[in-house]
Amino acid sequence: MYLWLKGLHLAAVLTWVGGLVLLGVTTAALRSVKDSVLLPHEKRLGTAILHWDRRVTTPAMLAVWALGIALASWGGWFGALWLNAKLPIVVVLSGLHGVLSATLRRHLEQSERPAPGWIRQAPVIAIVGVVAIALLATIKP
Repeated sequence: MYLWLKGLHLAAVLTWVGGLVLLGVTTAALRSVKDSVLLPHEKRLGTAILHWDRRVTTPAMLAVWALGIALASWGGWFGALWLNAKLPIVVVLSGLHGVLSATLRRHLEQSERPAPGWIRQAPVIAIVGVVAIALLATIKP
């Protein structure tokens, strides 16, 4: 049963991270279209990505959390240094997902509220976070 949980957790992580990077790249790209009105194809693409986010990426993130908690319970890892270091990174990535989703939605609605400047770094933040998590989970220092 443990290997099934681990495999499902990894599949959910890959799906979530793929969606998170897609969301970050799209949000960063559309952010550069500052004061101009979005072209119809840009709006369609952004809307499709938000739809994907709601249907696939967000459920994958929730599965990552649920399966991760199950694995940590099964393995008796609560209190382990590597898990205590990993969890804040997962919290930051979860928050990043929410910020990116809301920023893209506001941008598509032509909100007057500008996107924060750091948004263009979101894909890099996501990749660095995932690399750190992978190293912590694999090496378990």
